[in-house]
Amino acid sequence: MLLALATSVLSLHAGAPPAANAPLVVFGAGVLGKLVGARWQLAQGDGAGQVWAVTRRADPERDAQFDADGFTPCRVDDLDSTYSHVLFCASPSGNDDYTASVEGALRLWEAGAGGRFVFTSSAGVYAEDGGGTVTEDSPVADTPRALKLLDAERVVLQAGGCVVRLAGLYLLERGAHNAWLGKEAVSQLADGLINQIEYGDAADAVLGALLRGQAGKVYLAADDYPLSRLQICEEASRLARFAGRGLPRFGATDAAAPARDYGGGKGKILDSRASREALQWEPSHKTFGAFIDAALEDEAAAKLRKNGD
Repeated sequence: MLLALATSVLSLHAGAPPAANAPLVVFGAGVLGKLVGARWQLAQGDGAGQVWAVTRRADPERDAQFDADGFTPCRVDDLDSTYSHVLFCASPSGNDDYTASVEGALRLWEAGAGGRFVFTSSAGVYAEDGGGTVTEDSPVADTPRALKLLDAERVVLQAGGCVVRLAGLYLLERGAHNAWLGKEAVSQLADGLINQIEYGDAADAVLGALLRGQAGKVYLAADDYPLSRLQICEEASRLARFAGRGLPRFGATDAAAPARDYGGGKGKILDSRASREALQWEPSHKTFGAFIDAALEDEAAAKLRKNGD
């Protein structure tokens, strides 16, 4: 199931589309930002909505790809107006002035224009790591990574924007399974619980926030229920492309990589029912296992086509 499939038909459900030809400014137009931008253009009805892809520095090859995707590449200084809809989904990694970057994006937002400023955060900010259930309002952690995200969340919420905390993102070649399969050892526990969300489903949730999010609200986007780290690897191993990579030894003390985004304990169960109702959104891939089931069907169809040739 390739990235192109993740950009397939969006599910807007009920709710008004954005104003005709309303532009969207995207800070961090990577995989997720591009998917949201494409959905924004579809939501215009004729694909006419302009998407500004803001980057910190010029890159001719990347800018050419943005042009090919129908987006307008730019730097912050190129924007001389304010905008009703702004999305900040740039990663905090490698950005020592992350909150300042978010504040800079907020200055381009016209808060009283009936639109939304949406900041994508991580469900990793929650403190729970003993296998319990968390909702939007559950206690948060005080780790350096969590605090970096929470400080950025704070300025967004105070300005009247909204926050979408995302479960572990994945595509066929991205995510926890791809990080772990083939490793000799992984320091995390095998039975630690991980809720995930496929990139396309995450983009639909973010679009829901851009269209229907409320000022000062935190939303949570996750699939229906978590799998353990071992189960995630076992599910992915059902695909031929991963079958030969081998399962790691979980809980091994000699693992080269620390826990990072995927947690180190028993994990947590993310309950996103309230956010789904508020954003009028449902994930199309209810679990990672369902995603793998669909990928297996694609794999079988490709094999039939090849044999037919």
